[in-house]
Amino acid sequence: MAAVPEPHEDRQVQLLRDLEEEYASIEGDIVHVGDGAWAIHGVIPVDGDVLMAEFQTYDEARSVLDSVTSDESSLGTPGPLPGADR
Repeated sequence: MAAVPEPHEDRQVQLLRDLEEEYASIEGDIVHVGDGAWAIHGVIPVDGDVLMAEFQTYDEARSVLDSVTSDESSLGTPGPLPGADR
């Protein structure tokens, strides 16, 4: 039976989806950034490599990353740039 996501995980999933819509790219890896701190790594065109979301446990980060990437086949690939469809 799948675990029910915590409300803060739902907010993190939405934040990551919003970032992807704004031309960010979620790279699909989780980085240990300190005691009790794990982060999902991504790339934003202006800033380059960034930590896109931080979590207290690896499992929490993995759950959110899996939720975001389960609907996406374009992991690591940013969306089209504005005006590219013209």
